[in-house]
Amino acid sequence: MMPTEIVRTHGYAPEDLAYALETRHAVENRLRHMLEGEGSDIPGNLIAAMEHALIAPSKRVRPVLLYLIAEPDAGAQESVLDLCCAVEMVHTASLILDDLPCMDDAMMRRERPTTHVAFGQSTAILSAIALLTRAFGIIAEIKAPPAIRTRLVSVLAKSIGHKGLVAGQEIDLNGRAHLTDETDVERLNWLKTGIFFVSCAEMGAIFRGMTSNQLGLIRTFAKHLGLAFQTADDLLDGTDDPNRIGKDVHKDDGKATIVSLYGERRARMTCLEHIEAARQALRSSGVRHLPIEALIDRYLTSKIAFDGK
Repeated sequence: MMPTEIVRTHGYAPEDLAYALETRHAVENRLRHMLEGEGSDIPGNLIAAMEHALIAPSKRVRPVLLYLIAEPDAGAQESVLDLCCAVEMVHTASLILDDLPCMDDAMMRRERPTTHVAFGQSTAILSAIALLTRAFGIIAEIKAPPAIRTRLVSVLAKSIGHKGLVAGQEIDLNGRAHLTDETDVERLNWLKTGIFFVSCAEMGAIFRGMTSNQLGLIRTFAKHLGLAFQTADDLLDGTDDPNRIGKDVHKDDGKATIVSLYGERRARMTCLEHIEAARQALRSSGVRHLPIEALIDRYLTSKIAFDGK
């Protein structure tokens, strides 16, 4: 499916994609600002490792979704960008830990050597801890009512803790042998990827002051989008070139995934079904959906569109 066909099918215009990409650029600039001038007390090696992982080339899908859902006015833009930086720091920290030799033992991430390869395991672990703690500090300092800040911290903490990303990583490392069907794999995909997508989208909705019904639709949208992203990642792991996608491939060989259990064709269809369900919920939520749909098509749909194989 060519980009022009996607635009014609889903109705967004070039300016919608441009707006989403401008948002990504604003997030990138804010991330650099967050790590600049941190003070002479920080060891140079540590701040270099943080920058190596955080400022590396990335789609920034999670923080951009947060921003597009929050859709702040001029007075709130800085606070929302700070919130975007917080979730990107959490995501980056999770990648640093995921790549460690005791976990996935990856050599490449975001088009460059993984943080432990470039700086050593101890500094990589410390940089992940530093990014995590910095993220929560940022949320505590944003300009928002205390009740809103508390909700934001609670949502983020739950998504990355023992009932979220950490649980998903433990199952991925030590529980894959017990996964026997699509339900099991989708549960793992929810913990590994979906739950953090939901928390990022929900944080944008909370900042915006959405109703409980709108929040429910946003959660549904982000859940399906996260599951689609994980299935697409599993497809790329088995078929793509590491130099093109910027990270190691074949890390899931021998593991239970939708691809390994049911084949590439079924995985592509599952992914596209999740994308369609995400679109329907998004369009019903009341947010400005076209820039988000343009972002999805750029980074997801066009990469896994069914090719008949």
